Amino acid sequence: MGTSIGWLAVKGKGGDEVRTALDLVPNGQTASQPRRGFSIALPNGWFVVVTRFAAPLIAEDDMRRLSRGCVLITCEYDDDVMVSSATCYVNGIRNWRAEHDGQQDDTRDLSTSGSLPAAFDAIHARIESLQDAADAEGDDVDHYYSLPIELAQSVTTFHADLPASAYGATACEGWVMAEATATAPADPDLPRKVRKAVEKASRPWWKFW
Repeated sequence: MGTSIGWLAVKGKGGDEVRTALDLVPNGQTASQPRRGFSIALPNGWFVVVTRFAAPLIAEDDMRRLSRGCVLITCEYDDDVMVSSATCYVNGIRNWRAEHDGQQDDTRDLSTSGSLPAAFDAIHARIESLQDAADAEGDDVDHYYSLPIELAQSVTTFHADLPASAYGATACEGWVMAEATATAPADPDLPRKVRKAVEKASRPWWKFW
């Protein structure tokens, strides 16, 4: 099974404020490795929420609103389709974006816009060199896929493959959508088996938005 991840990182707002804005609530779970449904506060001031590729949680309009008064980075990648992207919003405005679509015929497909981070030129030069070498050897490798991921990491230091300890953090904290906790309890006067069946049937089907 391939990797399919989406994450957002906010600098300038605290974790509680970010979760409230996204309608997320902590669920008391912890993990040593960031994964879908977890968040982590980095010592450098970035607060990261991990979800899935193409998640409604990181829709552009919502990211513009959340980025008001702060800086926000999103990163999404799915190696089944070899699509990756990184976007930066500052105070409600999209500042830059880099996207690679490996589904195109051109392995070097890269779309960029805005004021890209200072690290872009060095990352691009290295990726281009790696792709040149792979193409010369006839290797079917898509190095450009990692460019947006590395670009997002260059700004935030975050990468979903690294454990919490790599950032000097204790652990990642679990979250759920607030609506997933809003189910009314079953009638306590019902027989126990019936009550459990009702609770199971009424439990919301929750995605990692």
